[in-house]
This record gives sequence, structure tokens and C-alpha cells, in this order.
Amino acid sequence: MQEFIAYIEGYIPLNEELKRALEEVAVQISYAKNELLVEEGRTCRHLYFLKEGTVRTYFFQKGKDITHWIYPEMSVVTSWHSYIFRKPANEYIETTSDTVVIAISYDDWQELYEKYPELERFGRLMIEEQIATIDDFYKGYYFLTAKEKYELLVEFYPKILQIANLGHIASMLGISQETLSRIRGK
Repeated sequence: MQEFIAYIEGYIPLNEELKRALEEVAVQISYAKNELLVEEGRTCRHLYFLKEGTVRTYFFQKGKDITHWIYPEMSVVTSWHSYIFRKPANEYIETTSDTVVIAISYDDWQELYEKYPELERFGRLMIEEQIATIDDFYKGYYFLTAKEKYELLVEFYPKILQIANLGHIASMLGISQETLSRIRGK
């Protein structure tokens, strides 16, 4: 739990009362590799902080497994559309290694927002940072060559290359694993 508290404190200061309130509602859960945190068609009810391990988000298109993103340790992840709008998810979130998460339910998180308005500031700042980073990463992304996509990934998210398998990285970049291997070999 201390890792999650430290993560939040990277955005806002927390008083002892709020720390205790977070500890009361947060649940630490361990998952084995290849377990699902979120399943397509089911409403995502938790916000997850990755204390240990990695997860990927993916969906199926024409029967093919397409990785959307890979999240390293010390990241916040959820199926945002499902979690915020309380609608069934259109994606899967799967562990890609043995993983430990800190999970907080949507209802508990909303109650914390009500009681501790400063926590809303954390939520806003975290989301703004994620949106800005993703926006910067994806600008022009669809017009880039395979090599340029890989270079962009290396520039913005080098840690992904250390934590994810090549098949997931290639899928995320929209290229074949063979193409990714050739690019990496140069």
C-alpha cells in the first residue's frame, strides 16, 4: 500500500486521515501470469495500481488478439470507458507476469472523492498526464513507418521493451513480429 500512497503523493500531499481512509478501502490482490483483471462485456468496477508485475490491454479484431497497451509496475490502470461510464468493457486487461495490484472499487473511490476533495485533484492531474502523454505519443502515429513507430515507443516508453514480449509489442505497434525483429536487429 505504501507504493500507492507514494504514487499519489507524487501529485498531491496526503494527510494521515486520508492515508488511513485509502488503506481502509484498498485491497491488495495477487494474480498469476495470464489472469484477467477485466473481461470484455463485463463492467469494470475497480481502479488498479500495479504494485508488482505488468498487464496489457487488448481486444479482438476479426478473431485476432490485438494488444492496445502494456502497463509497467507503478502504473494506474483500468478499462477507463467502462469504469467511468459504468458500461461493459470492450477490452480485456490481462496480467503478463505474476502481478500484485492495489484495487479500489469505483464506489469507494467516489466516496473518497466526496469526503476528500484534494483527492479529486490527484485524479485530475493523473488523468491529464496520461491524456497528454498518449496524445503526444499517438499524434501522427498512424502515418509513421514501422521503424518510426518503434523509435517513438523507445523514446516515450523504453521500459515497455524490457517488460513485454515481442509479440505483444509488435501487436501494439500494428506490425508483424518478424518486422519488429528486423527493426530491432538494425
